[in-house]
Amino acid sequence: MKEELSLEEQVERIRRKREHQFDSTKLRMVLNCLFLIVAVVGLCMYFFGSANHVPALIVIAVGMVFKVVEFILRLL
Repeated sequence: MKEELSLEEQVERIRRKREHQFDSTKLRMVLNCLFLIVAVVGLCMYFFGSANHVPALIVIAVGMVFKVVEFILRLL
């Protein structure tokens, strides 16, 4: 039979397990900042650029790729 672990042992076991996991928080923050910057640039291009909005929409779509990657990392 297994022995019951004390609370301190359980906390230490969880802490050791988390040390070996990948922390995606910083990467998610960078991706989110990139998304915000690209989105603002795309919106500026859309509203203040020429009548051809295709380049601005492409820039916004690239920003959405950053956001989708950040969202997938949040789920993992």
